[in-house]
Amino acid sequence: MTIALWFCPQYGSGAYETLELLIVSLQSVFPSSPTFEPHITVTNNLVCKDEDDVNRILTSCVAAMQSIRASLVKNGDSLVSFRSCSVGKKFFNKVVLDCSDNRYLVSIAQIMRELYVEVDESSRSQRAATWVRDEFRPHLSLLYSDTYPISQAFLRVIQQRIEDALDVQMDGVERGSDYQLRWNFYGVPACSWGCRVLSK
Repeated sequence: MTIALWFCPQYGSGAYETLELLIVSLQSVFPSSPTFEPHITVTNNLVCKDEDDVNRILTSCVAAMQSIRASLVKNGDSLVSFRSCSVGKKFFNKVVLDCSDNRYLVSIAQIMRELYVEVDESSRSQRAATWVRDEFRPHLSLLYSDTYPISQAFLRVIQQRIEDALDVQMDGVERGSDYQLRWNFYGVPACSWGCRVLSK
């Protein structure tokens, strides 16, 4: 069995409640889409055989996060903040908040991938580093949906709900091969988290 490792804002925190309400709000516009907990997938395909493996994985992740805590607190940084929003073409990337670059988040993903995904001892470090460089795109999904393309009217609704919920302006609309639209944030969204690390 394999599992995914999520990093979620603390349950009941302002970031958690803001993002949860935004997910539910967008789901109401696309009623066939599921609701889910706000999260960033740190990595997936972690090898897990039993509950002991789950505990070992979580303990390792907490240790990795606590090792960077001092740097985050000292600099006043958040582990997770957002720089843009995109409307993708695929189900799991339909509407996402794209994370700002953060070497700590990337480091945690690489460590967890090296420890629990890559099985070849001789190349696990290199393979984990390559995955982080070429494939890891940290983001928080706001909507899962098969709908494509999304109409201009619904795009305006999505933009307005995100701007209102995150107290941010979005501009610089562009199109790309993997997404229908991307907006850059003008201002800092009010939902960063991860400076304070909690044990499991």
